[in-house]
Amino acid sequence: MQQRHLLGQWQAELGGQSEALRLGPHPELRDSVRGTLQRGGRTVQVVGDVDDGQLTLEESEDGKRISATWLGEVTEGRCGKEIRGTWSPEATPGASGPAPAPVPFVLRKQSGW
Repeated sequence: MQQRHLLGQWQAELGGQSEALRLGPHPELRDSVRGTLQRGGRTVQVVGDVDDGQLTLEESEDGKRISATWLGEVTEGRCGKEIRGTWSPEATPGASGPAPAPVPFVLRKQSGW
């Protein structure tokens, strides 16, 4: 999988919720993507890339700090149209206790791309 395979509209299933993820070319990093995730009426920014078949997306709720990381791999036999992995939220600054547990996710490429 390469950057061009990530471009387009994806449906994300995360923690029992369905979210819309749109990825386009990153304007400054040639092999990376940048986009938005629609979550609960909010727009969250994402940037990422693929390295040796592993997807890494970093999510930011405020456009400054990483709020979560997506790590996944293409599902075998799905022609690059499905990615499965884990979403790991960052610990809230100033909060006590361990960071929240990772959550499994599935990304499915939407038709037309």
